[in-house]
Amino acid sequence: MSVIPWSVEEDIALCESWVVAVTNHETPLPTSPFWDRVYHEFCILRGEVIRTVHAICSRFRMIHMDSARFEAIVNGVDNDDGELNEGDIIQVACVEYHNKYGGDFKHYAA
Repeated sequence: MSVIPWSVEEDIALCESWVVAVTNHETPLPTSPFWDRVYHEFCILRGEVIRTVHAICSRFRMIHMDSARFEAIVNGVDNDDGELNEGDIIQVACVEYHNKYGGDFKHYAA
């Protein structure tokens, strides 16, 4: 069985589904476990779904870990003199992320 890479659209739908599951107190599945609610929202957004509850949970954990790493780098960018704007800080952080983790930070759209 081959692994099907996640698309950007799936990542976006997953993050949006997570937000809905966290913030929607009128969820249609009030007694289900959290990741079942996320999966339910993901299915609504994506229609036909090839992912399992376990797959979306694993993918979200990876996105969350990558985002936490990137946030730490952004927060560590030296801008004490105030010369860098937000775009410059992000650009510096992207380079540092690449250097530190050997790949690009994939969860940012310029």
